[in-house]
Amino acid sequence: MGFTFSAKDKSTEKAVRRIARERLDASQALLADPKLPRDALVHELRKNIKKTRALLRLVRPHFKGYERENAALRDAARLISDLRDADVLATTFDDVASRIYMPPDALAALRDRIVRPRAGGTDADKELAGHAESIAAIARRAKDWKISGAGFDALEDGLERSWTAARKAMNAAENDPTGEALHLWRKRVKDHWYHARLLTRIWPEMMSHHIAAADILGETLGDARDLAYLIEALKDEADAADLRARAAEEEARLLADARTLGELFFSERASGLSRRWRGWWDIWRAS
Repeated sequence: MGFTFSAKDKSTEKAVRRIARERLDASQALLADPKLPRDALVHELRKNIKKTRALLRLVRPHFKGYERENAALRDAARLISDLRDADVLATTFDDVASRIYMPPDALAALRDRIVRPRAGGTDADKELAGHAESIAAIARRAKDWKISGAGFDALEDGLERSWTAARKAMNAAENDPTGEALHLWRKRVKDHWYHARLLTRIWPEMMSHHIAAADILGETLGDARDLAYLIEALKDEADAADLRARAAEEEARLLADARTLGELFFSERASGLSRRWRGWWDIWRAS
């Protein structure tokens, strides 16, 4: 039925179990496909973990098993974290470097100093096998998850908690826009983006605009975060002034866009948001 609550779900508890198992079963199917390119495989596996963790955050106050299952999902994600197709720092470096002039030899030497290969490498097959074992165990437990509360009551506290966390992360990033602060703000925005997607059907025409705005904000923050990490990596490089200046210029533009959108997007209090969405939920469930 997809990554969304459905009118066919008999309860919120059963919906959470279904959605989680669909994501984890989808990952197991991907892992069983020998024809799937590794970069595409890892990308989809990571997406399924993120979706499942966001789902659990939505019901966190009503799910006693949250800490255990969230930790298990986090650990499963870490098993494949080194198998990404491209290093973000390398990609960001190359992107910014393409818009400045620097002697090729000097640029290559700078890149070698900044973009260092990961120590030791990884055994991809072993990491993927470990990931498969972990998510299979979580999927088996998911069929017995207990969620207290019925209907929107099981979602309201988690929705408000995540919305408030995103607002706090926004304020922290505005005061000190380091790579880590922007990363945290983006994570909290992505949590809410997933929550809105889970609730798409309560009023699709309205929710689609909200989801699109959250997606734009998340992507803008992701690009700004990548530039912030690059700027931090270049801070001790004497010959990187032009590259660092260009990265800072682009980061400032993205941060300005993110601040404007973030202030608009998070202008409403958590209680107001959940009150509106509860009303839409009740009408949807009664129809």
